[in-house]
Amino acid sequence: MGFLQWLDIYEEAWADERALAGRSCPECGRADLGLAFVRPPSSSRGVMAALWCDVCLHGVFLGNCSEPESVRIRSRDEARRERLVPNYTVIPPV
Repeated sequence: MGFLQWLDIYEEAWADERALAGRSCPECGRADLGLAFVRPPSSSRGVMAALWCDVCLHGVFLGNCSEPESVRIRSRDEARRERLVPNYTVIPPV
């Protein structure tokens, strides 16, 4: 399975976060995906995006993304306190 499949899921979810509902993980096929947007501490523009599967703990990490309008953006400290993003294996770009 590959990075491009994850990227397709990310693009759909960026446009409409409800798009994750029912989407299957490209790695294990389960429909348990998570997505979080985190603002780096030194950045006033751009966010980091984490997209992962809660079952197999694989996913992608995208830096310097544009901000979606309808999604809550968390600070890095807030994301850590909430344990928002699990420790997952990052699928590298092709």
